[in-house]
Amino acid sequence: MLSIQQVRFDHDRQPLFDNVSFDVAAAERAILFGQNGSGKTTLFKLLIGELTPQAGTIDVLGSVGVVKQTVFDGEETALDYVMQGDPQRYPLYMDVTSGDTARVLEAYDEALATDAFGLELEARQALKRLGLNGYEATRLRELSGGEQTRAQLARLTMRHVDIVLLDEPTNHLDLDSIEWLTRWVNELPGTVLVISHDRKFIDDIATVILELDAGKVVRYPGNYTAYKQQKAEERVRDERAHARYMARKSELLDMIAQYKGWHLKAQATASVRSPGAQKGAANLAVKMKARERKLEQLEGSRPDRPKDATHVSVRFQADPLEAKTWITVDDVSFGYEAPLFERLSFTVNRGDRISIVGSNGSGKTTLLKLLTGELVPTSGRIHRHPKLKIGYFSQTLARLPKDGTLLDALLTESDITETEARTLLAHFLFRRDEVYKPIRDASMGEKCRIAFLILYFSDADLLALDEPTNYLDVATREQIEAALEVYRGGLILISHDRTFHRLTDRTIELGETVRILESGDTKPVDVDATLQTLETLTSEPYIFFDEAGNGIPLAESEQNRRNK
Repeated sequence: MLSIQQVRFDHDRQPLFDNVSFDVAAAERAILFGQNGSGKTTLFKLLIGELTPQAGTIDVLGSVGVVKQTVFDGEETALDYVMQGDPQRYPLYMDVTSGDTARVLEAYDEALATDAFGLELEARQALKRLGLNGYEATRLRELSGGEQTRAQLARLTMRHVDIVLLDEPTNHLDLDSIEWLTRWVNELPGTVLVISHDRKFIDDIATVILELDAGKVVRYPGNYTAYKQQKAEERVRDERAHARYMARKSELLDMIAQYKGWHLKAQATASVRSPGAQKGAANLAVKMKARERKLEQLEGSRPDRPKDATHVSVRFQADPLEAKTWITVDDVSFGYEAPLFERLSFTVNRGDRISIVGSNGSGKTTLLKLLTGELVPTSGRIHRHPKLKIGYFSQTLARLPKDGTLLDALLTESDITETEARTLLAHFLFRRDEVYKPIRDASMGEKCRIAFLILYFSDADLLALDEPTNYLDVATREQIEAALEVYRGGLILISHDRTFHRLTDRTIELGETVRILESGDTKPVDVDATLQTLETLTSEPYIFFDEAGNGIPLAESEQNRRNK
């Protein structure tokens, strides 16, 4: 159904990928997977025709439905936009609802035969399924990013398509919408290609992972769990193959050196009058040349050294406030045009790890802002311990500066030197001249990493995180998750990444009523995976980067500082 063969695409006159080839068969649910910046969205735009490759062929066989990461600025309403998802019935619907008698009569029979009269009801039902009930008359440009994603999904359900292409469809969706999307994708008879970093979603739908790395695509059958197992086995095979190569290379080098020594010695002692000695020296030379040819052959088939994936290295540190009760919520009510909470009471105690869940619009972010003090309740009282330090991560990244460079943003929030700042930025994957990138030009993923780095210096007792992972790739999510796993302070978390909620042990569920639940049925922590990640975090040497971007090990840097 989808075929990409030997595709090359250049970005800023540099090849983003070259000779990329893969197929997605009928009824497969494929995940296009890779780190931020690997070119997934560019490849997606090539598939839907928004970009043209410099070389290669792209074949898309069948009708296509698309959900993009985009912001609409159109004047059409959500209802009209969804109805337009059915290109056959929408013109007929417009004719029979036009009020023009001639148009109505001309279109009536076909509209009746195709049930164009039921199009509006179906569109309203599609909006309702995606949590957009009441938004029918809202213009697309007035919808939030998550609401626009749901409108695209509602539109996609209005007609049959052979191929569905989804770019980060779970970003900004609430848990109910993600569960609906999961069922819908699994029930589709057609082919699906998805870009996603949502591990639970990938596990639930994927039949194959297409990993885009270093400009190449590698196919792994199965879901994310199967992919991780295959990657672990692949790494073991690569390490063993590389070890065998190194051992054989060392053996051949030793033999060549030995034969060379014997040959030189034989040459020095062989007499012109001793043909036997001369023949022996010649035989040694032949054997040495044979080993040199074997070494050339070995080098020609040399396996690649197993590559360590680039990832952030972060360790949140806290010496938590000793007080037992940190936040008291007493009989709190709050709302905008209508009340969101009424007479809400609970406490946040030392070391609590709390998830706030609920449908979009239920007030999750509002509750977090009330807890952090950004909002004041309409009635009731919220008391925070006077010594409590809260580190707040906003899903809008509102606290990031609008101007200056990434390096400036970090220096402004800390009292460290520029050299130390460059070191920490390097651990968050900002290397060399990347630290001078203006904040306004940074991607959302880069801004998220800077926001986490600023949290690193907050010295917070309690981290309040509002959708911290929306723009992070899976590798970065897992590193942040491992760091939060061993963070000694408290945690209040809003996240549509369901895997992240294993970090918490209490849940505040918002809806028509507010429920506070103890997570007695939480899944057990994957101890082996966590220990492996932590070993990586603690074993990697810290490296300081000088102004030229050259790396200096921490121990050497400290010694240089002492010698000055």
